[in-house]
Amino acid sequence: MQSRSTSCMRRLAALGAGAILALGSGALLAQAARPSAAAIAAEHEALVKAAKAEGEITFYISAIETIARRILAGFEAKYGIKGQFVRMNGSTLLFQRYSSEAEAGNIAADLAFAAGGADSFSEQAVTKGWLDPVKTWNLPVLNSGEFPARLNRNWSVVVQISPWQVGYNTNKVNSNEVPKDWAEFADPKWKGQLILPNPGVSDAYTLFWAAMQDRYGDAFLTRIAANARPAAGGVAAAQSLAAGEGSFVIPVIVSTIESIKSKGGPLGIHLYDYTAGVDMQMMLTARGKAKRPNASRLFANYVMSPEGNKVMNDEPGGFSVYDSAKLPKEYQSEKPGTVARKAVLTKLLGF
Repeated sequence: MQSRSTSCMRRLAALGAGAILALGSGALLAQAARPSAAAIAAEHEALVKAAKAEGEITFYISAIETIARRILAGFEAKYGIKGQFVRMNGSTLLFQRYSSEAEAGNIAADLAFAAGGADSFSEQAVTKGWLDPVKTWNLPVLNSGEFPARLNRNWSVVVQISPWQVGYNTNKVNSNEVPKDWAEFADPKWKGQLILPNPGVSDAYTLFWAAMQDRYGDAFLTRIAANARPAAGGVAAAQSLAAGEGSFVIPVIVSTIESIKSKGGPLGIHLYDYTAGVDMQMMLTARGKAKRPNASRLFANYVMSPEGNKVMNDEPGGFSVYDSAKLPKEYQSEKPGTVARKAVLTKLLGF
């Protein structure tokens, strides 16, 4: 028995050594496949040269204008390449415009930023040849392994995560009067005081209301609808809140509130542990269809870099995607099939 056991142990030891050797070889191969710092630097230099030859970029974005201006200003200051953007009120409108241009064979945007439904749109657009998949982008920040792999969605990349919050009018509500939980907004005492952006504007709203339905049920949404004032979109809702037309906006992201607050709007914002968010995704127009494929790739590389991503998210309550530890404790990421619940949720909310 002892001899047999010893023999077995020796075979296991030999197998283990072989496995470790194979694992070590795989790790060495992975390291060898990663370009050196010098190669990455040369790659970046070549991209800068090609981008400057094209001279400019154009992008579409569904985020508020201040974010677009900030990231464009940072890019222009670093590389001297001018750009322009078209800001659209929600991802749905952005997808519609991009699709129309693509079908007509004339895509104006070299790249696009959108949230809510970006996963499904970008996958379909890659299949149709409108967008390039991430594996073909060949960017220094990707080749170096610097960009967080978990934010690579294959067809697009997440460059901003903005948790949904509640905004309030500080002239009508003190900070200590803000409900301690989402459930309290269903109280009839808030009738006429809740401003709700139209959830049909962006699938990002669908993700929030789906999270609310999962936690509180259908009855909660119908009670919210009974207390609500409708608004065309997030910016319109925040403007209505600042004008005193209600006490709260549900939901809202910090950049929308701050853009109005910075101009004197009497606004505050509160973040709950349980919430969903806006995952802003970046998509690249296919190299053969983009008017400025190199400039767009340099811009994408900048936005994905620690430096550029910090610029993009440089606002109160914002944080770089390199620092996701600041997310709320019960942050709800998008679940498969959530967007398909849009019609039901929209109806429950009275839209």
